[in-house]
Formats: sequence, C-alpha cells, structure tokens
Amino acid sequence: MPIQPISQIMWDDIRQIQAEAYSEIEPESLEVLQSKWQQSPACCFAYLDEKRELEEQNGPEDKEEAQGILGYLLAHAWHSETPPKLYQTLPEGSHGSILFLHDLALSKRAAGRGVGSQMVKHLLETATLLGFNSVLLVSVQDSVAFWQKHGFNEVTSQQASDSYGEDAKIMRRRVP
Repeated sequence: MPIQPISQIMWDDIRQIQAEAYSEIEPESLEVLQSKWQQSPACCFAYLDEKRELEEQNGPEDKEEAQGILGYLLAHAWHSETPPKLYQTLPEGSHGSILFLHDLALSKRAAGRGVGSQMVKHLLETATLLGFNSVLLVSVQDSVAFWQKHGFNEVTSQQASDSYGEDAKIMRRRVP
C-alpha cells in the first residue's frame, strides 16, 4: 500500500513538500512538525510514489530512481475544540478524544491522482480504529470545498487563530 507510517528518513521530503504546498502561510519548523508525529505516530503517514514504495519493501537497489513521497498527513490527539496554534510544539497533557488533522500537503507530482482523498479516507479509518469521536482541522488556502467533499462541516461558532492566515476555517467531522 502506498500509504505508510512516517519514518525518520522521510523528513527531508516532507519539508520539501511543505515548502512547495504553502504559499499563503510560512512553513513550520521541523521541531514543530515532529512534535505532532511524536505525540501520535499512528496518525501520521506519507503517500509513497511507486518507486519509493518498492524501495521501502525491497531495499535500496538504486536510490537515484526513488522519487520520494507524494504527500504527507500529520494528525494528533487533541483535548480541545479550539485548534492548536501554528508554529508551536504541542503542550504537555494535550491528549484527548479529538483527532486534530494538523496538515495534509501534497507534491505537485500528486495532482489529479486522488492522493489527498485516499489519505483522508485512511485517516478516518485510523480515527475510527483508535476510538476518536471526531476529527477537527483548520482549512487554509481555499480548501473548504475539498474538506466538505469528505464530510467535514464548518464550525461557525469560533474563529481560527490568526496564525493560520486569512480565510482559515475550523472544520469538524464526527467519526462513526
């Protein structure tokens, strides 16, 4: 399966995709990104391209052929209906029954391949298996329609932190 748990060797590719994907907000530091992964590693994964997937399974026969990852998703357990602020590591004691989808970012090489939808589906299945009651996220860069397509609804009773940029929307989906 092309969706795999994030491993330590993937962070260079993740940082590259982050820089490529976000034009309206400044990318977060490696320390901040890794704090999400360290808190909830079972909820953080990457979508490997076919060559990278084969390398992960069979060993590195020709590292020059490996194209890296096409996208990544970072989600973590969270204790509040108010999303965490960007650019900050997770505070102690922030585990809870909500799964916060911190980041879904795709390489331009993933365009039109359904990678984002597959990753969201995988996350929702994982959230159900792990017993979360809902998934919360902040939609940025005009992505509300994508999230609505996956069953997320805007939370109109609160505003996202200014750290997420203009037009950021808090969205939620209940997990069955």
